[in-house]
Amino acid sequence: MTRLQSTLCAALLVLSLSACAHHHASGPMLLTAPAHGQTWTEVALTLDGKGVDNDKRDDCVSEANKARIKLVASAPISGTLYFLDSDDYLESASVHGGRYMFAMMGASAECRLALAKMVDLESYVETAPADPKGCKSLGTVEGSDAGWMLPGNYDAAVAEAQFNVLSQGGNYFSMDVVRQLGNRVIINGRAFACSANSHAKPLSHTLSQATMPAAPRVASAAAIR
Repeated sequence: MTRLQSTLCAALLVLSLSACAHHHASGPMLLTAPAHGQTWTEVALTLDGKGVDNDKRDDCVSEANKARIKLVASAPISGTLYFLDSDDYLESASVHGGRYMFAMMGASAECRLALAKMVDLESYVETAPADPKGCKSLGTVEGSDAGWMLPGNYDAAVAEAQFNVLSQGGNYFSMDVVRQLGNRVIINGRAFACSANSHAKPLSHTLSQATMPAAPRVASAAAIR
């Protein structure tokens, strides 16, 4: 091996080690991040497991921002999301039985579902395939999941739509259309604010409708679920 080849090999080794140091983290990672815009609740989310890296941290912070959830170390709602080679799971006192197991899906979908389970999202937004009676219409909403080497996850797409309903100040999601475009699952529907919704509890304050624009409604598609 020539001196030039040795130098190149050494440089490549340094670059590889630097890349590993950037992407991988050791030990539990408690997420904290400044809120972007108005938030409606706070969560203490820790990432753990051998699959944890900075990319997954960024995915979870991004999902919290989109859901208008502030990541705070001392929040009363807390949980740990374990990223493993398979059988990822969430441990939290907010989840029935203390543990929620994930199907195979992308990191963003897992972060979104973990947040949804921790805050008990379904108790804030009722979801049904029909319009409610006596409720105020707030416009259209969309939820989707792009998938990761597998088709997008239906539950993650529903959770995104429900978070979007909350962002419009609603507590009812009327689901109209479910589609699959390639690996992407897309759910379209409409948000409503129901003062007498027996299943969804009110927020402590109403989010501004301008914080998250409504997605256009798609009228024709093949239902996948």
